[in-house]
Amino acid sequence: MKNITTLLLSIVMLLPFSGKVIAQEKAKVKVAHMKQKGGEVLFTVNAARPFIFGGNKYYLHIGNKAFTRNVQSKPNGKGQMTFFIPQDDYKGLQDGAGVYLTYGELVRDGGVSLEELSKEYRTKCWSLGKFDKSSLAK
Repeated sequence: MKNITTLLLSIVMLLPFSGKVIAQEKAKVKVAHMKQKGGEVLFTVNAARPFIFGGNKYYLHIGNKAFTRNVQSKPNGKGQMTFFIPQDDYKGLQDGAGVYLTYGELVRDGGVSLEELSKEYRTKCWSLGKFDKSSLAK
């Protein structure tokens, strides 16, 4: 009987804390640089902590285009990922287009945009700002 009372008291004490709890904030991700190399543009992003190495792919979305070919590294324990954008695809990208990084192919049912998804703490979707071709280093 004493164990049941202790259990019930513990549950009652924990109820106020049962709301939305964020275990970890989403890692901060930002564009590091873009460089021309041969017939490709290398688009590099950095994160405060290493990127997940798992079964899903990362997608770099620029406007209505998505790129998946990338390499990852962990310089100084932080995350770095470089996407390879073919020159012809790069030429077709529009200045001012939204840039997003997603882990996995996110389904956008019901008209949910990548911008909206990027604001959710539990979604592996980051807004990286607006695309700017003038930031390309040669």
